Amino acid sequence: MEIDQNIDINRIEETLFVGDLEAIETKRLSFLSTFQNGQASSFRVDVSNRASALISWSNIVNQVILSFIRFFRLIDEFENLHLDDRFILMKYNFVSMYPIFRCFHYKSINNCCSCDENEEAIKHRRFFRLCGDTNGVRDVFINLVVSLVDVSEQDPTLLSLLLSILIFSQCLSMSEDGAFLKDSLAVSRAQCHYAKLLWIYLINKRGEMQACKQFIRLVTVITHLQLTSKRIRDFFRIPMMALDAVDRIAPLMQSVLHVS
Repeated sequence: MEIDQNIDINRIEETLFVGDLEAIETKRLSFLSTFQNGQASSFRVDVSNRASALISWSNIVNQVILSFIRFFRLIDEFENLHLDDRFILMKYNFVSMYPIFRCFHYKSINNCCSCDENEEAIKHRRFFRLCGDTNGVRDVFINLVVSLVDVSEQDPTLLSLLLSILIFSQCLSMSEDGAFLKDSLAVSRAQCHYAKLLWIYLINKRGEMQACKQFIRLVTVITHLQLTSKRIRDFFRIPMMALDAVDRIAPLMQSVLHVS
């Protein structure tokens, strides 16, 4: 086969780079259209007693899960996976991704995840106490959300790419009862693709040196995310499994907390 000597390699690279930037912008718009109007800043859980708190919280988070599913179904690599693989990835990764939703809607004041004494934060503390928090689980969760806010600056583009990386993680939940995927290679390829897009975005935004520093910080916070999310999942499973009205827990919440 004869090689065309007139091929402009720089032009090809430029075209690929433009295509990557377009993919990144599409991801940002999908993220905003899905999550921008969420009600995460308002903690609408009934904290009159433990059962009411768990049931109402499960229904609220159930709606967040549905939002995540809508977002991920806009990703071709996710939509093209076998149905079983899509279910497994959502079941085992959602709890680790939920803090990113909270991060996006975080406010330093008048927010349930803030450290001040506003009404929302007080209700949030009561909710955790009702669920048996005697070891500072809420504080660990809040510290994680604040860390995510700090490293991401609540940038919707970065958060959209981070979610796209995390959904294709096969060991993110650190669960002992994890299921096997039917096409783990496709999942790995998709994760590498979105990791590359995140790297391109950071370089384009900050330059290579700052991109390296932020990428390292993101890896560190993802490790924190894994450890904290496993602790939170285990923390909520106990009171939910002991609940007389466990059948009133939203079905998707039962699944992601491995109650059913």
